[in-house]
Amino acid sequence: MRRFAAGIDIAPLEVRVVIASRARRGRRPVGVEWIGVAPLASGNVSGAHLVERAAVTEALSSLCARWPRRRAMRGMPCAMGIPAGATADCAVATNPHLQARIEVAAAAGIALATVDSEPSAALRALVHTAQCTLRPGARFIALWAGYDGVYGWRVADGQVLASVRFPAREHADLESALRTLAGNEGLERALVGGELHLLERVGLALADIGECVGCSVAAFECVSFAAGGGMLARHADWRRAAGFAVAFGLALSGVAE
Repeated sequence: MRRFAAGIDIAPLEVRVVIASRARRGRRPVGVEWIGVAPLASGNVSGAHLVERAAVTEALSSLCARWPRRRAMRGMPCAMGIPAGATADCAVATNPHLQARIEVAAAAGIALATVDSEPSAALRALVHTAQCTLRPGARFIALWAGYDGVYGWRVADGQVLASVRFPAREHADLESALRTLAGNEGLERALVGGELHLLERVGLALADIGECVGCSVAAFECVSFAAGGGMLARHADWRRAAGFAVAFGLALSGVAE
């Protein structure tokens, strides 16, 4: 028997869903059963604000309908992301952004188990990737590029040793923020997820990030966690694939409970 969970990421131009699973007994690895994406027209989502709720609901409903095991979604824990700046007030009754996400999910036939901040979900995904691919105890950089900024963490043994956010007053540019984050530590790798095209707009390719932090760099990729028999919508563009870090991190929280 496996436990299933869904992670839902509402980005400005698309809705992303990741369905993950894990054996209920034993310390079996997490597998990705399915990933899907539905486009949104420009302007339907602006930051944390769901401008056109009907369009977001339609996109989410279309993804639910496409999942081969959609009947199981009724009993499956589902989590949705929200920009970090919209989580200052966690009371649903007084936070319109939280309320909007709960209502949109409900309109698509989904009862959300939780709403989590996008950076927290992305960090969870990147730490999980490191645990699966790096040697135990390795020090690494987790980097996530979102529409509200770039978040970075220096991690070892599952613990965050340092963190940065850009833009911020203390950093003149993103390169200096990354160098501060790396410090003088011997790092094994930098794992990067999120909207990689936003990094490229400011002139930072993966190789440039590697020069700043002094180690090799790899982009996040859901396909590496494919479960046996899982059906993945494979993306030829690895830049887009890295955008599923938040949805995967949200699904991880569900299968870990």
